[in-house]
Amino acid sequence: MNWAVLIFLGIAWGLTFPLSKIAALSGGTPLGLTFWQNIVSGSILLAFILWRYGSLNIDRSLYPFIITITFLAGIFPNVILYSAAFHIDSGILSISVSMVPMFTYILALAVGLDKFGLTRSVGLFLGFFALLVLLVPENSLPERSDVPWVLLSLLCAVFYSLENIYIDKIKPENIGPIKIACALSITTAIISLPVSIVSGQFFVPTYNNAPLFYSLLGIGAISAIGYSTFIFLIGRAGSVFAGQTGYLVTFFGIVWGIVLLEEVHSYFVWTSFGLIIIGIFFVRPKGTST
Repeated sequence: MNWAVLIFLGIAWGLTFPLSKIAALSGGTPLGLTFWQNIVSGSILLAFILWRYGSLNIDRSLYPFIITITFLAGIFPNVILYSAAFHIDSGILSISVSMVPMFTYILALAVGLDKFGLTRSVGLFLGFFALLVLLVPENSLPERSDVPWVLLSLLCAVFYSLENIYIDKIKPENIGPIKIACALSITTAIISLPVSIVSGQFFVPTYNNAPLFYSLLGIGAISAIGYSTFIFLIGRAGSVFAGQTGYLVTFFGIVWGIVLLEEVHSYFVWTSFGLIIIGIFFVRPKGTST
């Protein structure tokens, strides 16, 4: 069951990388895209919650938790991802974000949620060696100017890993994953709206710009379904296992980029991809094959 959920998340979230690049190249700004993505996802989730439960009804004691994950999973990674998506291929972006299991394991060790293992340490080594293969060779990336944007995109993986650990550590009670995802989307939209206006990044998507309009709808819908499923998976299988979502997101992110954007990658990129996949295999915790 756990692996079935991972595969679903991999296919869905893998699609968000080319959609994010399409949105960025079609005139979207990082903060503006963050706002509209969360308006779409928040509206979908809120409509379901009102139909199913009658109200959102979140206890005030959970407000600090909601605000924290808003920045860890909403504001920071979205703005970074959209900024990087304008400059680098969506497949390369998916490789960067796939480092989530590596960072999650490191953080889990640091806070005592996991134990050191030699095999899993080999996986960490392979993951970071894969980054060197991706970044160092002269002909690895389309342009050498892409390197800083790849490094920036790695911060997405760091923030998602912090989110994994935070949720696993706090284990919030009396609130389900759908309500968490809805509250996250709403608070992200509330915070990003004034900031996007003040910074001059606010825009209104219209039918006249179909690529931007429909890519935002797709990203928002995937976020609504995917994030609530992801939180459910953390509660069911733990943060380290859930962090392995990047294992499949990487693969499908590259595939979707090739199919939708006709991206072509160098030998170094494919080698990096292979090393990261092997690394994630070794990093995965024992007893997660169910």
